[in-house]
Amino acid sequence: MRAAKPEDVEELKKLIYETIDSCCSGVYPCEAIDYFKEYRNTQNILNDILKGHCLILTCGRELIGTGTLLSSNARRIFVNPLYQKMGLGKRIMRGLEEKAIKEKVRIMDLDASLVAYSFYRALGYQTQSEEIIQVKNGQNLRYYKMVKKMVKNLGPRN
Repeated sequence: MRAAKPEDVEELKKLIYETIDSCCSGVYPCEAIDYFKEYRNTQNILNDILKGHCLILTCGRELIGTGTLLSSNARRIFVNPLYQKMGLGKRIMRGLEEKAIKEKVRIMDLDASLVAYSFYRALGYQTQSEEIIQVKNGQNLRYYKMVKKMVKNLGPRN
């Protein structure tokens, strides 16, 4: 795992878009998927690399996962679908949580898609609210605002 650099932005965007397409199709309408992608545009990814703590997981030269901590907000956590269910998302989140604790963040927050909701629940994040954004063509994007209190001892590494 390493910190993202500005020159990683296009490869990050590719990973994110491919993961959205693979994981969200059939769960969200295409208008919501387009909204997800518009929010994760090149400039927003670059801003998070420059202003936040953006981690990248690689397998050889292939970028397979990413996640960002910006202040107290965990965002843009994605793992290539071929590498999911291997504990890599948990590893990314642990890295972000460790950074949050070092930065004296008391409560981390995030927005969880329907696809990722159970993953974050399993990591101890609590639902604060269910939100709905109206996207194009009268379609809706449903997601959850979640939080987790940070503690100094995260336990053993898995």
